[in-house]
Amino acid sequence: MKARIKWIENACLLAEADSGHGMIIDGAPEIGGRNLGVRPMEMMLMGLGGCTAMDVLSILKKQRQNVTQCIIEVEGQRREEHPRIFTEIRVHFKITGYNLKATQVKKAIDLSAEKYCSVAAMLGQMAKIIHDYEIMEENPEITTN
Repeated sequence: MKARIKWIENACLLAEADSGHGMIIDGAPEIGGRNLGVRPMEMMLMGLGGCTAMDVLSILKKQRQNVTQCIIEVEGQRREEHPRIFTEIRVHFKITGYNLKATQVKKAIDLSAEKYCSVAAMLGQMAKIIHDYEIMEENPEITTN
């Protein structure tokens, strides 16, 4: 796995992955950025959310849980001194579906957190990661257009 980062101007960078996908990274205006892209530490939180989402959704599918929507909110607290690493990260799952079993949802989240999510395994070496969830029941007979 590789990535290539190319400086564009000021604090603006173009990041490209082996997969051929790319994104703009930019800094805050106070460090010379123009706020054109995500910050590197935001990408860490996004990576954690994406990694655990893939795990949890895959596990829930295997458990035959009827998930219709999944939103993960990730919030990190950083220390004041440099390097400003995360000290605590909260991962909150909002899972919507019908006939969802809380025990199965919790099991899927725990498996991701403790066994499968590579990003959580790395970030958990330096930050406390807290996982919680809420389940919203949806009526399968009501459809929206």
